[in-house]
Parts: sequence; C-alpha cells; structure tokens
Amino acid sequence: MKATLSVLLLTLGLASPLFGVDWVNVDEDHYIAGRKCSSGYLRGKVVLVCRDAALSQRMEEVWTSFKTKPFVLVGSFAMKDKNLSFPVYSGAALAENSPERPFFVVDEIGRVRYMGADERRATEIVVTLLTDMEAPKSEAQARQFLDYELENLPGQAYNRYQDFKKRFPAAAKAYAEKYDELVKIPDVKKLAELVRFAKAAKDARAFNPKKARLQKSRLVSKIKDAISKYAPLKESENPLVMQEAKNALADLAWAKAALE
Repeated sequence: MKATLSVLLLTLGLASPLFGVDWVNVDEDHYIAGRKCSSGYLRGKVVLVCRDAALSQRMEEVWTSFKTKPFVLVGSFAMKDKNLSFPVYSGAALAENSPERPFFVVDEIGRVRYMGADERRATEIVVTLLTDMEAPKSEAQARQFLDYELENLPGQAYNRYQDFKKRFPAAAKAYAEKYDELVKIPDVKKLAELVRFAKAAKDARAFNPKKARLQKSRLVSKIKDAISKYAPLKESENPLVMQEAKNALADLAWAKAALE
C-alpha cells in the first residue's frame, strides 16, 4: 500500500503544517525581555499573546502558573522590564490575520480559539486547551492532535500514537500505515525519548530545594547527561526532527538553569 503524500513529505522532511500557523517578529531583532524563543518553538504549543504592557505583571503570574506545561505566553509590546521572565517580542503576531485585540489564544494545531479583552476568559481557555492536550476527551479530539503531530512533530506523534493505541485500539488500525512510515524517520524513537524526558524535566522544576536537595541534584545531573546525549539530533537532516529536538533541548536547558 502506498504511503499518503503527507506522510511521504514528512519522511523527506518537507511537510508543511496541516493546520498550523506561522509567526512573525518572534526573532532576535524584535526581542525585548524574558525567555527567548522562536517562531518554530511556538509550533505545537498553546500560545497566549498579550498586547497590553500595562498587564505585564499580571501576565507574569499567569506565566508562572503554566510555564511547565506545553504553553507559551508571549508579550507583544515594546516595554522592556527586566523583571519579566516570559517571552516579550515587539510586534509578535500571526503571519496572517493576526487578531488586533488585547489577548488572543492559539491552540496546539494552530487555530485561534479566543480574541478579546477578557483576561479571565483567555486564561480559562488556556487551561481547557492544556487539559485536552494531555488527556483528549474523545477519539475525534485525539485524532486531531495525532493528525497534526504526524505532519509537524514526529517525536510527539510517536508518543501520542502509543497512548492513542491503548485508548482507541480499533481506531488505531487506521493509522497503521502512517505509523509504519513514522518509525522509518531516522532517529524518531530517540527524538520521542527526548521529548518525554524534556516534559518530565519541566514538570520537576517545582522541586522544593530545601526538601529535595538530593533529588534536585540528581535531576540536574540527568538533564546534563540528556543534553549531551541528544544534542546530535539538532544536526538531523530532517528539518522536523531538527526543530523538535531544538525545542526539547531548549526546555532542558531552561529547566536545568532554574534548578541550579
């Protein structure tokens, strides 16, 4: 049976986003403050954009609450504040049809899910989206995530498929061919390991150093070893593998810095 065009393009590293969006001004020239990221890093994340600099301190609280999740809060303004830890980029926006509202939320597969001035509503939607990403409510919802990740995030797709097969064994049969093509991508299993470890490391940043000094020290050591082990993935000839590896390694470096 022949592979679909999308899977073939994925294998060759030429796939374009199925539902995804492109970002502009999330680059070195427009960087203002906080954690640095990239337009590529925003792919596959729940993204909350705030255009109102006056709300920056409140946004810092939101960022602190969710930054261990697959979530990015981006400040889209030019005010420089060294006390802000979330990414701030002047003019950060979607490449097409970017909402001109104080807030907008983009889900993992690139759909704008909220635009408006209600901070509470925007935050509620972020919580819902993050919950759905980790535990899809239905087979249809799980399929949406899996379809997107097969096109854009091979490491995450590998991990997602394992869970999908357990929850929906009958439906998983329809993905057999796509999965077979996925595992043919060089280093995809190694990439999936990196993605899993980076997620665990981000979650573990909440360690209380006074109560868990030994665990913290061991985790920092493990993160250092993982960064060294998986660093070659950044040189992959497959641009999807390369970008996802860069994103996961950036998360590891960030988690390590926060624990040290």
